[in-house]
Amino acid sequence: MNNNINFEIIKTKIPSAPSFKINGITVHSVYDPVSESQKWAIQVMERINSGGIPDKIIVFGLGAGYNIESLIDFLKKDNKEIKIEVVEPAQESLEFIKSNFEVSELLSKINVTVLDRIDKGINYIGENLNSEVSIISQKLELDKGSILLCELPSYKKIFPEEYSFIHKLHGINQFFTPSSFKVLVVQPMYGGSSTIGNYLYSALLNLGYDAKILDFSKFYDAYKYMGEFTPNEDHVNSLKQSLFNLMSEALLSSVFNEPPDLVIFMAQSPASERTLLKLRSMGIKTAYWFVEDFRTLTYWNTIVKNVDYFFTIQKDDFFAELKNIGADNYHYLPLACLPDFHKKITEINEVDKIKYGSDVSFAGAGYYNRKNVFAQLIDFNFKIWGADWYVGLPLSLLIQDSGKRFTEEEAVKIYNYSKININLHSSMWHWDINPNGDFLNPRVYEILACGGFQLVDRRKYMEGIFEDGKDLVVFDTVDDLRKKIKYYLANEEERLSIAAHGRKTVVKNHTYERRIREMMNIILMGSYDQIKSKLETRRHNISELLKETEGNKELHDLIMQFSDKKSLSIRDMAERIKSGDGRLSKSEAMILMLWAIRTKLVKLEGL
Repeated sequence: MNNNINFEIIKTKIPSAPSFKINGITVHSVYDPVSESQKWAIQVMERINSGGIPDKIIVFGLGAGYNIESLIDFLKKDNKEIKIEVVEPAQESLEFIKSNFEVSELLSKINVTVLDRIDKGINYIGENLNSEVSIISQKLELDKGSILLCELPSYKKIFPEEYSFIHKLHGINQFFTPSSFKVLVVQPMYGGSSTIGNYLYSALLNLGYDAKILDFSKFYDAYKYMGEFTPNEDHVNSLKQSLFNLMSEALLSSVFNEPPDLVIFMAQSPASERTLLKLRSMGIKTAYWFVEDFRTLTYWNTIVKNVDYFFTIQKDDFFAELKNIGADNYHYLPLACLPDFHKKITEINEVDKIKYGSDVSFAGAGYYNRKNVFAQLIDFNFKIWGADWYVGLPLSLLIQDSGKRFTEEEAVKIYNYSKININLHSSMWHWDINPNGDFLNPRVYEILACGGFQLVDRRKYMEGIFEDGKDLVVFDTVDDLRKKIKYYLANEEERLSIAAHGRKTVVKNHTYERRIREMMNIILMGSYDQIKSKLETRRHNISELLKETEGNKELHDLIMQFSDKKSLSIRDMAERIKSGDGRLSKSEAMILMLWAIRTKLVKLEGL
């Protein structure tokens, strides 16, 4: 749409009720805008009376206010108190209306939300979609109660993209429920993205999704063992590729049994081109969360073209690279914390405090830059936790547990019991601190959620997210780091105040539950028609099943147990039956038999 909007006042047959044009399209009737607005309001009232009284009415388009005033009058006559919210597509159009029509009294009775696409250049189908969906959804409170969406017919023609955006947002919040949506999270064999996948899965369950996780960590021992068979590197790589292919086949076998609506692949999980294309052919949406540095791991260019949605923790240069290879399905989605897990320890354990506590700590792998920086901090009461710290004296004296990997549970204790948590992002080529670092690692969010005080190297994407000196403290050089360690060790009250504020900020704005909402906003908006059709078909099918089984009390009662989920499968019923007690009914026995047969057939088809 053109960034410039043209307006023109038009006289009508009613001198006191002029109309106007936006980009050449007339907004109200040039004959009798008042009668037209009354007819429109009557149609809205008919929808209210036939479909039930909504909690709120959203009208797309303010116009000259005639339609809204008529609707308010009809609601008042019917003694109906319903909140009215108007969505105006652009700030320019709102300002024009306020300057040329008597709407000040009307605006005092209603709420107006401006999309402001024109002024700010918001792209509803691009990189800003996740934030815009969240912002507009929150403003309109689309998830609270039943909402009736109406529109001025002329506005639908003038602002088609904006109308489609609001129409989908409204529709999603009316038809979509997490419990009716099946999500499969696919893990890699090992690595940080595996841990993040566990957090994502927990957050999905917290939000009520019908979620499952496919954990390939049990394959890791076999992966490591490949080198024992042959010293030939090509042969070892061939064996590892075979194992990767095996995991891909295992994934397909899993989804054949019970197809999910969405498969979320974590970075480095088995997502071969064949697997991704097969999932697409089955009508299953795929998302890939690349929680890695795109400059270090470059396999992303073979993944992005074969998934429906590609999420990244970097933008800018990475987005330019993605655009260069013709990708248009990428979205920025930063990391987060899981407050149920990353939390402040309220009951102090003295044994843990002695083991994990220190003036200064670091928890992470021994990358090149970290070794160089931390060698200059050996005069502090400093504990270093993690693997890959192959260093000599005196730095080796700071390494805890002989350089073993720490668990996530131990990380929570480290963040809680350390006075100062250093967070230095990894680098294999910078000597100390990368002046051009961009993305935020998971440690940024996790330390804050645990109520820990954090000294972190300056990162580009921190701006506007966390405030230096208020949520955490940023350092730029080793000398700066040393000075700030000394200062905050000596100023406990200030240190604790910053940690407390940082915890509030991260728990409010940066949780995995919130990231899932952002991810699903993008997926539901991008695949609106397909997902809506699928979920509505399920609701219809279960309703029909209940009608058809009214004569079979056993089966009817079993199906009734799933009416709140609004989706049903043989697997769901079989699992519910297996978890029950007592003797099986005939219907239950038949369902278990059908499920067993289906499982066997799937395995045969996969051969």
